[in-house]
Amino acid sequence: MVRKERVPRGYVPILIGGQGEEREKILVRTEQLKQPQFLALLDLAVQEFGYEQRGILCIPCTTKAFRSIVGATAGELKS
Repeated sequence: MVRKERVPRGYVPILIGGQGEEREKILVRTEQLKQPQFLALLDLAVQEFGYEQRGILCIPCTTKAFRSIVGATAGELKS
């Protein structure tokens, strides 16, 4: 039996990983999803996988690039 991890309130689980890279699960604050940089990543996911993904949202982005974008959007939320 697989045990599901609880996601804290206000966060969304996302799988990230570029081509040939192992996917990593990251928790992102929901406020960050409406930032322009993050919307561009969501557009990439739509182009790659379509709108009918099942389970955790997957974003085709390298871990390094994703962390950079998430860090930038987190900084914008604090300003």
